[in-house]
Amino acid sequence: MDSKQILLGVIGAIVLIALLIGGWFLSTYNGLVTAQEGVDAGWAQVESQYQRRADLIPNLVETVKGFAAHEEQVFLEVTKYRSQWGAAKTQDEKIAAANGMDSAISRLLLVSENYPQLKSNENFLALQSQLEGTENRIAVERMRYNEMVRDYNTRLKRMPGSMVAGMYRFEPKLYFEAEKGAELAPKVNFNQGSGTSTATSTPQTSTTASVSLHGEKTDVVLGEDILLRLSAVNLITKPKMYVQVIIIPPSGMSVTSSEFSKSAAGQFTASYQLEPGDGKDIEVRIVSNQVGDFEVNGRIIYYFGNDKENAEDQTLILPIKVRKGAASR
Repeated sequence: MDSKQILLGVIGAIVLIALLIGGWFLSTYNGLVTAQEGVDAGWAQVESQYQRRADLIPNLVETVKGFAAHEEQVFLEVTKYRSQWGAAKTQDEKIAAANGMDSAISRLLLVSENYPQLKSNENFLALQSQLEGTENRIAVERMRYNEMVRDYNTRLKRMPGSMVAGMYRFEPKLYFEAEKGAELAPKVNFNQGSGTSTATSTPQTSTTASVSLHGEKTDVVLGEDILLRLSAVNLITKPKMYVQVIIIPPSGMSVTSSEFSKSAAGQFTASYQLEPGDGKDIEVRIVSNQVGDFEVNGRIIYYFGNDKENAEDQTLILPIKVRKGAASR
């Protein structure tokens, strides 16, 4: 082998090494850019859902004011954090305002528990239902955003990403951490839509699901439908969530919602499958055919994948009232 061939071989090796290094560099850089764009897109979804909630606040405050005008401090606090959200310029400011809204809205809804007439107001119930749906979407988008932040920040710390990140000044992203106590989920509760009785299960420390069953119309005239609302959201990235709902109405009454079928011992059941990040809102109607004070018994059973052995099983009781109509007196 002459010197010319050796030289060509060395040049070829150098070119190959340069191509490999260039390919590695571009792959790492593009991976960081893609991860960064994913975080930004995830944050935009979080902002969108919080803005949706902020848009509900004026009507919610005005509705509550109509029944509880003297609760001025609560209204001022909710309005203050909504204004801070609108004026926030940085991500830190947005997160602080969002967490402030979380607490303020919780206190506003707690105030409503003291006013039975408010809890039976159709406008308030509609706003409450929209707010619950929005809260579920917020939980899902925050979870997705934090997962994207974790993936991006991990890339910045590991080799070779840390080298490229240092050269091009890729900065770590902030997690959206909820205030202390917000991690107490799943919560399964029966909240009476009209009246003062409330039955709630004990929250469990988990971030896998949000499941609730509450009464939207539980003080009715004979012949009217009793209305319950079920909300379930799968908050994890995998696997599927399986939910079974069992409703036991008072003797002689029946569930008329098409998704429920009658089983043994006067039970009505429905089953659902939720993909990761998906949610479902279900209306449960019960025909009232007798006058008096009754109880609706319910169970919500859910598990993930094939893990039936660790299924969550919540048993709840909801008081209802059926009154005589004017024509029945």
